[in-house]
Amino acid sequence: MSADPTYLPAKRKRFPVKRVTALSLFILLLIGLFFQTPLREHLQAAQQTAQRLTEFGWKGHILFSVGTLVLVLIGMPRLLFCTIGGMAFGWWLGLTYAVLATLLAYYFQFIFVRWGGKPFVEKYLKKYPLAGKYVRDEGLSAVILARQVPLPGIALNFAFGLSTVRKRDYLLGTLVGQIPEALPCALIGAGLLKTSGTSLTLTLAAAVAAFAVLWIGFHLLLRYLKKKKKHAE
Repeated sequence: MSADPTYLPAKRKRFPVKRVTALSLFILLLIGLFFQTPLREHLQAAQQTAQRLTEFGWKGHILFSVGTLVLVLIGMPRLLFCTIGGMAFGWWLGLTYAVLATLLAYYFQFIFVRWGGKPFVEKYLKKYPLAGKYVRDEGLSAVILARQVPLPGIALNFAFGLSTVRKRDYLLGTLVGQIPEALPCALIGAGLLKTSGTSLTLTLAAAVAAFAVLWIGFHLLLRYLKKKKKHAE
């Protein structure tokens, strides 16, 4: 399954000013909601849940990782678990668990297609006709770029399974492609545990900065990979 490269929107190659702006506004909204409305009580409940998870010790880490793997495998959004992981284990450890568990879940979906799930997958993808248009057989850069498309991860995984992309490129591209959005979400999760408005604001500001820096690095990486491929040809 391969799509014409012209289907890929040119704007995806530029720095996403609108997405960074939207994330910034969302974070400002979070600050207002959690410190000026009754939703603060729900935050406290979420903090207690995260605390209970850590009280299990090493078993809590395994429980979170396995739970994330299973729930992402059945189609739940991965970014939710980045935020929960940040709340429970801190941003870097929560990020690591969520990203690796998601990678494994995505690979299971990908390999399911390669091992004979094509009939089921082709029927499923009829609900997401755009998925195939964002999947190309060009290797690592194509996988990374496709991960930025606002489509369910499971749809992209199935579409890649139908393509001829190599497993190595799929795994590495999926790992790298998760980071630009996963890291800010983990930082937000960690920030929501802060007890003061100043600490929360600083942590969430770091999330915005991380999002912007990662996107710059992300697009520089894609440019490098594209040039490398041209030289190889």
